[in-house]
Amino acid sequence: MSIEIFQFPEKASESDLVELLIELGYESGENLFWHGPEGTKHFFWADTADFKSTSGVDASVFPLDDKGKKAWKVTSCKWVLRTRSSIWASSFDKDFQNHTVRTVRKKFGGRFYNDHFGHNRYIQFEKEQSTPASRGLFSIREQLKGDLDSLEYSLPEEKVQFLDTPKGIIDENNDPMGLLAFSKQLDPSRVVYNALVPFLIAGIEYFFRESFEILLKYDENAKLKLNQSSRKVPFADASALARGEFHLESIVSSWYSFQNLDSINKAYSENLQIDIWKTLRRRKKIRKKLPLLTDALNNLIGARHGVVHHFSLDRNLSREDFLNLIHLVKTIINVMSKEFEQKLGIKFGPG
Repeated sequence: MSIEIFQFPEKASESDLVELLIELGYESGENLFWHGPEGTKHFFWADTADFKSTSGVDASVFPLDDKGKKAWKVTSCKWVLRTRSSIWASSFDKDFQNHTVRTVRKKFGGRFYNDHFGHNRYIQFEKEQSTPASRGLFSIREQLKGDLDSLEYSLPEEKVQFLDTPKGIIDENNDPMGLLAFSKQLDPSRVVYNALVPFLIAGIEYFFRESFEILLKYDENAKLKLNQSSRKVPFADASALARGEFHLESIVSSWYSFQNLDSINKAYSENLQIDIWKTLRRRKKIRKKLPLLTDALNNLIGARHGVVHHFSLDRNLSREDFLNLIHLVKTIINVMSKEFEQKLGIKFGPG
């Protein structure tokens, strides 16, 4: 659940609170989920450096009328500060929310109410051990898992479930002539399943590329090896790098294709000493099947190539088959995440 803190400073005007929030690094914006009374001003803070924030902290300054004063049992306070961190907030977000409340209280006095811990109680939390890389890889993994879960939840059912013939109903358990199986090949839902195959490959590509760039960014040995490299960099990339518009790890990742398993393995083995082939050359249970992950992934990449470059649709790709592919991608992400955790020596988490 989110944590809301309502703060009632004794001697602060609207401008005092707004100026202090800006000094702390908050930026003015809109709050779509909490509008507040008329005259409310909204702000937001997040520290994206080294993946410290997961959801940031939002703050609102709003006027307190006589009805509000009576409800909150305050007399001298005219403006209230509301701060909030979400259920997904990292320890850095929660710590900064505490810092905001402490700073306001130190400068303007008054009291506050924490809807989770009570009156004048700061947020209590345990700070898990983490590194920038472990936090970054965690955010990539959770984003993809959420998107894949959404796809699985919303995947349309097949239109053709049975055939109603003069001789009776033909279903999955009663199809000696294969009429239902043939009819299912013409089911328009199978076009949808084929169209979604490139989405799965995009997820795989995103996972391996982003993970590669994050691992490379925080691996000093890999950077040292790159410094000794004589590989040429295009002037446009070097110029963008000098202007701060491009990062070294992005340049390195552009040398490889992350839609090809051989190229993925080359990127990781050459720069990070991680053998992707070895990690994925194993059988893992995926729903009711036990495929070799490397073979299953190569087949999926081949299916994507057929759809994108030749508009070749697999009419035998059923809803169950596509669900297997979703779980294949999830399994690959989980297997590789464990491998990355071993390399880092720390479990993934928001910190």
